[in-house]
Amino acid sequence: MMMMLRSLLLCCIATFAQGFGIPHDPSSLVDVVSHATVAFTGKLSGAYTDSLVQHPLATKMITGGVLATSGDALAQSRTDEQYDTRRAASFMAFDICYRALQHFSFPIIVHECQGQFLGPLMSTFPTEYAAAMEQTLASQLGIVPFFYYPVFFALTGFVQGISADAALERAKENFLPLMKRNLIFWIPVQFVQFGFIDEQLQIPFLSVAGLCWTFILSVAAGSAKGYSSSQQQISEQDVPTQGTKGGSLKGSARASSN
Repeated sequence: MMMMLRSLLLCCIATFAQGFGIPHDPSSLVDVVSHATVAFTGKLSGAYTDSLVQHPLATKMITGGVLATSGDALAQSRTDEQYDTRRAASFMAFDICYRALQHFSFPIIVHECQGQFLGPLMSTFPTEYAAAMEQTLASQLGIVPFFYYPVFFALTGFVQGISADAALERAKENFLPLMKRNLIFWIPVQFVQFGFIDEQLQIPFLSVAGLCWTFILSVAAGSAKGYSSSQQQISEQDVPTQGTKGGSLKGSARASSN
């Protein structure tokens, strides 16, 4: 009976492998599974590459959104709190928008930064390296502080349901610490991206690296709940209690850091 089951199992695996066009030895279960996995991965990779060619913008946006949601989910799993769907949606919406910006801005950055600025300072290195560093700094010192973070704090705050004042307080408290981490993490990653990754695959490459970054960002400033509750407390303190002539509030909300 066991021999029959073993033969049937090997036959099924061999048939599965044959469907992928894999030469196989029925006696080698590990080899069959290994070849099938490689073939399946290759077909999946090919389908993704075709999608990048046929629908580049949509593919990059979906890739970014899925991986950003995954990164936030990993960050949320570190706590005992219930999974926050609004927080996850805010990260997904933001990353989708940012990948669209990168899709249109990267060709401009690459065209304008060809090593003419840093070339004289990096004369011992190939011009391509100077160009890659210029493009990296244009992104990190131009787009990131003046678009990435303002939109991040505004959009995630809006989706998570906090007021404009609370979103501004959250931005003031978290911008500088996040910007420091941002430069340490992203300058090496983007240098590799601009210097060594094919243009078509640059944003998917950043989306994969962004999975790690989203985890860092979500842990550091993902939740806006503390800012929302601070604003609610302020509103309650502003309402005069019965028997008083008026309500006054001194100071401002102190938002909790995540």
